[in-house]
Amino acid sequence: MGELLALAKLNTLGLAAYVSPEGAPGHDLITIINGQPKSIEVKTRQFRERPTEISRWPVDLGTKGDADFFLFVELDLRTITPTFYLLSNAQARETNRVSSGMGNCYPGQVRKLVKPNDFSLLFIVS
Repeated sequence: MGELLALAKLNTLGLAAYVSPEGAPGHDLITIINGQPKSIEVKTRQFRERPTEISRWPVDLGTKGDADFFLFVELDLRTITPTFYLLSNAQARETNRVSSGMGNCYPGQVRKLVKPNDFSLLFIVS
């Protein structure tokens, strides 16, 4: 659901955004920025009462690390309202920690780096 909500959001911002072909390595969505395709990996976690219920977004940078952007979605199950956190590849790497062979990006660190629902990063990419 997070991917579809992200796709809708990107299109409402006036960006041409598309679902990547199934099995596309390292990303879920493609958006066109300044005439160039940019890949976006979408990770979604749901919560029932408060966003702090989300402890991590699993991200394997070994397979997903080539994405241009990472879009972390907090989905409120009571209202199906998403909150988006858009990070560059470098920012996602900054928040990623490997534990027991699996990488995770942690919401507290993500929230310190970027404002919720701020997509300005997509409009300043050259």
